[in-house]
Amino acid sequence: MIRSNLIVLMRRRRLKVAELARIAGVNRSTVTALANNRATRVELATLERICIVLDCQLADLLEIVPDDVSRASAAPCEGAI
Repeated sequence: MIRSNLIVLMRRRRLKVAELARIAGVNRSTVTALANNRATRVELATLERICIVLDCQLADLLEIVPDDVSRASAAPCEGAI
């Protein structure tokens, strides 16, 4: 799964979704979907604009997390009492 770190980057710069969307010139719903890890398709140009505003690299914004890791954190440990 691909996880977005957008919310962390926005907090560091004290930006709200609407502010980032306005400054970057992108759709507010896209920023919201990215911030909430619900985005399924995002244009590269949109990601580029967001990275420029946040002064970050694409790897700072998005990261690949193995599906097993995300499921394991939600599942109870085997052998736990």
